[in-house]
Amino acid sequence: MGRLDVAGGSAALLRRAVDAEARKDFAGAARFADEAAAADPHNVRAWRMAGVFREKLGDYAGAFEAYDRAATLAPADAGLGRDLARLASLMGLAELAEQFLLRAKAQDPASVEIVNDLACAYCAQSRFGEAIELLREGLTAQPGAALLWNTLGCVLFEAGDASQSIVFFDEAIRLDARMHAASFNRANARKAVGDVAGALADCERAISLGADSPTQAAMYRYALALLRLNAGDVAGGWDAYAVRNEEAYADYVHHRLARRAWRTGEPLAGKRLLVIGEQGLGDEVLFANVLADAVREVDRLLIAVQPRLVSLFQRSFPTAQVTGYATRRDGLQTTREVPGLPDDAYDAWARMGDLLGRYRRTVADFPTQPGFLKADPQRVAHWKAVLAGLGQGPKVGVIWRSLLVTSQRQKFYPPLANWGPVFAAPGVTFVSLQPGDCADELCDIGKTMGADIRALPGLDLKDDLDEIAALSCALDLVVGPATATTNIAAAVGAPTWFATTPDAWPRLGTAAFPWYPQARAFSGEQGYDWPGVMAQMGAALRTEFP
Repeated sequence: MGRLDVAGGSAALLRRAVDAEARKDFAGAARFADEAAAADPHNVRAWRMAGVFREKLGDYAGAFEAYDRAATLAPADAGLGRDLARLASLMGLAELAEQFLLRAKAQDPASVEIVNDLACAYCAQSRFGEAIELLREGLTAQPGAALLWNTLGCVLFEAGDASQSIVFFDEAIRLDARMHAASFNRANARKAVGDVAGALADCERAISLGADSPTQAAMYRYALALLRLNAGDVAGGWDAYAVRNEEAYADYVHHRLARRAWRTGEPLAGKRLLVIGEQGLGDEVLFANVLADAVREVDRLLIAVQPRLVSLFQRSFPTAQVTGYATRRDGLQTTREVPGLPDDAYDAWARMGDLLGRYRRTVADFPTQPGFLKADPQRVAHWKAVLAGLGQGPKVGVIWRSLLVTSQRQKFYPPLANWGPVFAAPGVTFVSLQPGDCADELCDIGKTMGADIRALPGLDLKDDLDEIAALSCALDLVVGPATATTNIAAAVGAPTWFATTPDAWPRLGTAAFPWYPQARAFSGEQGYDWPGVMAQMGAALRTEFP
């Protein structure tokens, strides 16, 4: 077969791929593009299209391989370098993305998009200073590039300087009034500095301008729901929160269940309802605030949660049937099911958060008595005996970060360097509740702050959630940022102090956390003022335990 015949056959297959894409049949489109590339291995367009369709399927490894083949055939194409960098970023390989972008920048040094992407790669590695310097150089050359002003604002925001970031979002919007991403980013920054009304206006503006994709549009609407909760519009916030049940939402979970989903507003009396945990572990604990209400209304309640929570939830809701769910990830799709649950065991199912709009329409609807989860009293007694062996004085459990800390999440946790006023509280014995390997951090705390934080042997602080609940009740106090651990402590009624931000949505526009009436919230006037927050908490410790 001649070269023209090969090219013609490949072109026909690519036309079929484009047709399949128009029908949203990305699997078919990827198959035709693969066949086109196999028929003509020197066809750069075929490999590139195969990468595009594989990426849309969530097959990032396959997409990366296809883009790499295209880049091998067209090494001078800087755009393919951007494609490879984007895939590397999606796979969490920021350093690899950086290498591709540096090469692309050498090929096309004037590209605003490449400078922008490279700054994002630096930011993902928490190299904020390098990202800022790169963007300043880019803006010196092209001061009218709204994209770079917006990204400079994002870098400052991720670095924890929300107030300064607003200046750069303002400039991006001045240069491009229809740049919806800049309005959305400014909304997040305004929220962090306590300007909830301005944040709501910006978020609504971003939605009205139109997003680039259904997924981005769902993200904007989800943010608007949390902003309404932030503003104290509890009912409106929960109503808008339903966006997470739409497939366009990035973290949408497909449920493989035999019965239909319960619809908000439908009666529950006399029903057998399956309630499934959602979001992260901390959210499952937080949302369990409504389960006692559901138990009273339905005929029978079945609860499916992360397996680590089953024993704690079963003790807390003895008339319910509690089991663990199973979750798997297939490409971009997350699927959840409840193994071993007969199809006829329930009439309908609901995500746990769906019940918030039914039972918690106002702050006054939250219970005033602490402890909607119940720790094992025998294990509480055990841990009290263990703690008594640590000597006299109050015993305070402490956690300083989540297990998952990325460049985007690290600003939500007070740096260890700011904990000095807390650890300096006299007469207090601190007990580590920090999950994961933290031996080096404990050593650093001892060297730099002189604090001896006790690590209790034989306790898995990641998976022994029932034991964490009991230990929390045995301690005199638990302190730390909002994590699964501090949520468990607060949910079982233990005295809990949260190091938080003024814009934390679970505060629902109040000074505390309505979910946990005994808990206290410590925050500055603006977000991420961790030195001020920890100074407040240290002073409060001295007052609490003089």
